[in-house]
Amino acid sequence: MRIGALPQGSPSLEERAVERSTAGLVAARQEEARLLMEAGRVVMTRLGTSRRVTVAEIVREAGLSNQAFYRHFAGKDDLVAAIVDAGARRLRGYLAHRMAGEGQPAGKVRVWVRGVLSQATDEEVAAPTRAIGWNRNILAVEADGAARDAESLVWALLEEPLARCGQGDPEATAYLIGKLVFAVLVEALWSEEPPTRTQLDLVEEFCLAAVTGGEP
Repeated sequence: MRIGALPQGSPSLEERAVERSTAGLVAARQEEARLLMEAGRVVMTRLGTSRRVTVAEIVREAGLSNQAFYRHFAGKDDLVAAIVDAGARRLRGYLAHRMAGEGQPAGKVRVWVRGVLSQATDEEVAAPTRAIGWNRNILAVEADGAARDAESLVWALLEEPLARCGQGDPEATAYLIGKLVFAVLVEALWSEEPPTRTQLDLVEEFCLAAVTGGEP
């Protein structure tokens, strides 16, 4: 039993009905986008670098329609940029977790470099990374800018440990290390043989020497 009036500003039954239906629609749309992005990853990995994926292949893999695709993405470039963005955010989360377990700032830098380059040493990871990277390299200007912004989230993780290492401009140094390590990653992904541990260690030592003046 309720004694007294409803609180001021309580939503009406109509408003509650709209909220429920809107929440359901948002959840359905999010699931559509997730299915399309996952389908894009699957088909791009399957095709490798033989040719670009088509919208028809993506929607067939996702079990959705062209209408569903264009409800979320203006075209393939937008989808690829979204996949790159999601991948960069997953990588950032993985690296942040690994770096959190390292107390010394130089050690955090080492963990970051090793974590990024590990994408080239495991073929299950290297194959989709190579395929998506190939598609990313032929994006339109607007989508390519969005993809670059996503990648910058990854090397931004270096700014805090670099500041602790005494770098006067940790943001610029993080950018330079990020560009270097991602360039090495791309070359490793396209090499006929995967890089050796010794080769990857050399990249780590180079980055650490640059930020610590050669001190361990």
